[in-house]
Amino acid sequence: MAKDFLPIGSIPDFLDALATFGEVHGPLLTDDGVQVFGRIASPADLRLDYRRTLLPPKKYLLPPRETVLTYAPDSGYRPPPLPDRDIILLALHPCDLAGIAYLDMAFTSTEPDPWYRARRRRLTLIGLSCEPDEFCFCAEVGAATPGNFDLFLERTPAGFHIRTGSRRGEKILARLARLLGESEPALSSPQRCNIESAILVAVRRGETFPYSPLWDEFASRCLSCGACSLCCPTCYCFDVREYGLLDGESAERIREWDNCLFMAHGETAGGFNFRKNRRERFLYRYRHKYLGFGPTRGTLSCVGCGRCREVCPVRIDLLELFKEER
Repeated sequence: MAKDFLPIGSIPDFLDALATFGEVHGPLLTDDGVQVFGRIASPADLRLDYRRTLLPPKKYLLPPRETVLTYAPDSGYRPPPLPDRDIILLALHPCDLAGIAYLDMAFTSTEPDPWYRARRRRLTLIGLSCEPDEFCFCAEVGAATPGNFDLFLERTPAGFHIRTGSRRGEKILARLARLLGESEPALSSPQRCNIESAILVAVRRGETFPYSPLWDEFASRCLSCGACSLCCPTCYCFDVREYGLLDGESAERIREWDNCLFMAHGETAGGFNFRKNRRERFLYRYRHKYLGFGPTRGTLSCVGCGRCREVCPVRIDLLELFKEER
């Protein structure tokens, strides 16, 4: 018999215990029928049977828009205070855990971003097993066995087997002791996707498919809406803008999400644009996702969540490149 089993009926008490460690957030359904990560006010809000949220959990670490510097004549330049809110992020699928691990590498490895690092330190990650659908895949590419969780819940019909991944997770598990029992070990096998081997082989050899006719086809269909980048767990491009306030003296510097499929993304001072057309922007997105650059060079950043494939209004799918190669 395996220990640390949480019966399905103990979820309300489980949420109450988690709330003693921070503000509990997880998957819920908005009034508009959209799956999102948000504040769990009651057990009825929590949707543990969700497939994927519209926006990934990167919004907790890299907000879509935030102030990074202010100026006022009487105080001069001032950075905003560092985030000080403890958040328990519940029911993250393995692909989203892998996405956060990638962002950790981008924002904390070489020159740590102070706001990202402060949020990350106050964020507790609780994973949840899932089953891929027709849009996603979670094995080698999707990181079926993530390593950056504090707690991980392995789903069974009767409840959840819990395992710890950090000292913080062990502390939380100790608080849950009265809720836990024993059950037969969960038996699960990694889901496999036939396209994965083709992706990994192409990535290892640095393949860019320079002669594929798909690039022109993608470019002709693309609406440049940027949905694929906005919903990606690992896209982190941002722009920095400065705005003067109405008093004519104060100002603030804003960091906000940018998108490599927007024409303005490649613009430089003087009006030059080194990625003028959609074909060039598609090639850039592909290289970033599958080959990386800078400190992430050689690191695959597609985690197999399937969001871009599901949200694209004209059904563009970069996986067609690998199917063509295979």
